[in-house]
Amino acid sequence: MIQILLMRHGIAAELGEGGVIHDSERPLTPEGRIRLEQSALGLRKLNQKLNLIFTSSLLRARQTAETVAVAFDMQSKIKVLESLTPGKALEGAGSGFPEIFIEMGSFSFSRVLLVGHQPDLSELASYLLTGHRNLNIEFKKGAVCAIEVTSIPPRGPGLLLWHAAPKQLRQVAKDSKA
Repeated sequence: MIQILLMRHGIAAELGEGGVIHDSERPLTPEGRIRLEQSALGLRKLNQKLNLIFTSSLLRARQTAETVAVAFDMQSKIKVLESLTPGKALEGAGSGFPEIFIEMGSFSFSRVLLVGHQPDLSELASYLLTGHRNLNIEFKKGAVCAIEVTSIPPRGPGLLLWHAAPKQLRQVAKDSKA
């Protein structure tokens, strides 16, 4: 069995803020980075061991992946997947397997984190669970869900193991310090 954790990037600067003129260059805000650091600690406290972290190439997603990687001491295990770029996660789904599974298939793992964007993550989660994009799964910024599948590409519906809002992950980190 393979566990796929899906995580939405953290809170990012708005276009125009701090001179940012391209969506791909929007960085995490200072508040977004602090919240993500706490969420990543919560994820680690849940004993969520990871083999790899895949991320979109957009700056806010890469920074999110890097923040999680630091918490897990996995800085060398981050891989950029072009299929995690907004609008591309399920490309090719009508004619076979989505491009994301082709890209992921060249790596070996049993538990992986994918850092991406909305609405792509909701559609990807729905696809993993049902084979369709019809479920509406909300991913707040920094939210994570875990889905178990039998293989990559998945053969049949996956199993939703859990879904955590960022506030819940931060609470786990806080509670474990006491």
